[in-house]
Amino acid sequence: MSDDQFKTPDKMLATDDPGDETARRYRYQWTYAAVLCCMLLDDTESVAEVFCEHHEDVLIKHLDGMFSGLQIKTRQSDQEVWKAADEAVRSACARFSKLEAQFPGQFRSFRFLTNHPLYSGGNGQDLRRVLQTISDATSESELPGTFAKFVTRVASEAGSTPAIAFAALSKTIADDGLPKLSDVEARLVATLTGLWNSAADCPYASVQRAARYLTQECGRASSLAHQDVLPAYLPATADPQGTELAARLSAKRIDRPRVLEILDRGLNNRAVLYGDPKDCAEPGTGTTDLLLKKLDAGGFSAVSRNSASDLRNKADYLGILWLKKHGRESGLQRYGHVRSLVLSDAARAYETTKNEDGCFGLEMLSELRSRFQQRRTKGSELYECSDEHLEGFAYSLTSQCQIQWSLGRPWEEDE
Repeated sequence: MSDDQFKTPDKMLATDDPGDETARRYRYQWTYAAVLCCMLLDDTESVAEVFCEHHEDVLIKHLDGMFSGLQIKTRQSDQEVWKAADEAVRSACARFSKLEAQFPGQFRSFRFLTNHPLYSGGNGQDLRRVLQTISDATSESELPGTFAKFVTRVASEAGSTPAIAFAALSKTIADDGLPKLSDVEARLVATLTGLWNSAADCPYASVQRAARYLTQECGRASSLAHQDVLPAYLPATADPQGTELAARLSAKRIDRPRVLEILDRGLNNRAVLYGDPKDCAEPGTGTTDLLLKKLDAGGFSAVSRNSASDLRNKADYLGILWLKKHGRESGLQRYGHVRSLVLSDAARAYETTKNEDGCFGLEMLSELRSRFQQRRTKGSELYECSDEHLEGFAYSLTSQCQIQWSLGRPWEEDE
């Protein structure tokens, strides 16, 4: 029996399906676009807006109304160094030439940026030398033969004149100083830490989470995600093309306020309080008799007791629905997360309102409701819980002897 008979697809690498590597490179480009967005936070840079996948991989609009077009190229470390004759290099230069033809005089610079070394042989294959030689000349007619041929070929691929290609290439820069594939996120976090004021008081994990939010937003801006929120009746509107174009440009445009909003959203989106599902309580546990005795000790009226019992049932029913909708493990984790939040708020409310009289249930309830509102305002993950559901969770916890509304414990005397 040959070894091939023991090979199975779940244990072998796919050698002819580069989809995962392609996805990694897209993610790299989005992350580096997020790095470029950090320029919006740097007052020493003249950047007004950053556009993702708009005319170029990244388009930068400067405060003076001029633009810079950036091509971001990646290669694995075991591949050949970049040379001027490479198809990807010529293609990038041709794109720059097309933009110069379409928007004459509006681009301050073009940049070929890569994480992989550029050839440095000092000849016609050395892209940096080629571009520097073109930049030093006053026209394409002054260029030596090899460099003139490069301009002519770029012009041909772009469908433009050599003069336009020369104008574009004379303000093009090549740089191989981009972070490596595995380092780009760390560089983004480090850049944010130096420019974003809120990062100074945050642990690394929080800044990292905010950085990933910015990367995800750059990914959405690069992938026509605006179409997901366009109304279904768009084709019937007076100007569907104009509406779609405005939405597309708005989604791709990132300015300083948007960067700060994205970072704050990422910072405030705290991790959920998941634990081992085996340690999570089941919805519906606890006893109604214990709940009512505790509420009586806290000074609740008969109407409030009835409401509490009803809200407890609604909260437990929501927990049961989560188990059915999301599966037992995920449902229990969601249920346990909300219980932990409510128990934490109840503990603080108890400590804030307890008094020597020992009967402070209504004051504690008022404080607890206020804390629910504060938690909602701060954007805590509450899933689909209303304030009434949260209060119901408090009563469910009461029925399980985890919350009390008074100093006295008369229900223990009855046992």
